[in-house]
Amino acid sequence: MLLALYYIIKTKSFHWKQAVIAMLLGTICLVSLLRDPRTADIIITSVCVMVTFYGACRLYELANIENISIHTDITKSIWYFCLGAVIAIPLAFLNILYFSLSHQINIRNILSSAAFALKPAIAEEVIFRFFLLAYACCQLYGKVEKRFFNIYIYTLMIIPHELLHYPDLFIESPGLAVVMCILNGLLFGLPMALLMKRKNLQMAIGMHWFIDFARFVAGF
Repeated sequence: MLLALYYIIKTKSFHWKQAVIAMLLGTICLVSLLRDPRTADIIITSVCVMVTFYGACRLYELANIENISIHTDITKSIWYFCLGAVIAIPLAFLNILYFSLSHQINIRNILSSAAFALKPAIAEEVIFRFFLLAYACCQLYGKVEKRFFNIYIYTLMIIPHELLHYPDLFIESPGLAVVMCILNGLLFGLPMALLMKRKNLQMAIGMHWFIDFARFVAGF
């Protein structure tokens, strides 16, 4: 978040439309307060989403790169979100199958699961992929070979996000944690990173949301 703030200050410009979108995305994350008692954590996450989204917009401006995610209207954004959700159906099924091997399926409320899945989908895609992609573009786009650039950005968009999910496992069983990071990175992280780079933020959020939504509905 500090890095995002730095670039926001560095550009010395204000775009109200992008600021409104940032506020909207952060506010949607607050829906989790209805189910999750971790109030401080959710509020901090919401603020991080606002700052990193707006910071990413400023980074694209510095890099002189037009990102379709920023300039898409609400109707197309909803369409892309739904399309990402549809694409995620096979991965959602695979994810539920994995959890069902060690846990019993216990169907939960569909509406609350749908709302609760918005926070991780928006927060993780904005902070760990949209912003980091913008940062990589600002730093390296046009300055290094395309092959190296692609390797760098996909690594940046996958590894930090995967490390977030296994902090305890890295302490208890580092080897297993590495294996899980690789498998989940290839099965789930890479498809979302591909959507983020080749399509847009909305589709990546849609894919992430549906995978988490299906898992929450199944009781995992």
